[in-house]
Amino acid sequence: MSPKQTLALGATLILLSASSLTAQDDKDHSGGRAVLVYGQGGGLSALTDLDDAGTADFKTGFNAGSGIGVQLNKYVALRGNFTFARATARGASSFTGTKFNRFFYDGDVQLRYPFPGGVAPYIFAGGGGVTVDQSGSTGEPTFTKGAGKVGVGLTYQIPRSNVGLYAEGGGWIYKWDRNGFDKTQFDTAWSGGISYRFPF
Repeated sequence: MSPKQTLALGATLILLSASSLTAQDDKDHSGGRAVLVYGQGGGLSALTDLDDAGTADFKTGFNAGSGIGVQLNKYVALRGNFTFARATARGASSFTGTKFNRFFYDGDVQLRYPFPGGVAPYIFAGGGGVTVDQSGSTGEPTFTKGAGKVGVGLTYQIPRSNVGLYAEGGGWIYKWDRNGFDKTQFDTAWSGGISYRFPF
């Protein structure tokens, strides 16, 4: 299943759940100030190649992450995130077959628009860093770069509960200037997750 199909499926399931449960409870648990904690997992893809010829890139990998945030009101939240991802290099390069670990740590601003029933689409943007590590390799050393981040998502707050479900697609933009390459890399992660609100 492609990244777009995975996100579409997640969004459809959230919308169907929302429509079936809206009639049960009109109380909105998604508004107001709260501390948020969340965790997620899914896939990882590199949208750009490491060389101009397009002969060196990465297979589709996986990601797992978590975070904490502060919801300032029903439209705006500030979030801090950590994501671990792994993908295997392929193509005409000296490290083909090597597993590369990526550690993303960033903060972002989330802008959301809640609808009756608990569904809220959102966008986010921010920045942080990425550490790239060749798993099990004694070749090129680990390196760390600054990274920008953008993305979109859809969340659903379960009625009469502080538990939420969400589907999210995000991307990190950073410079890859190791292993004989000098390219701007754009890694994308598509994920499904669960969140919990602590209102205050």
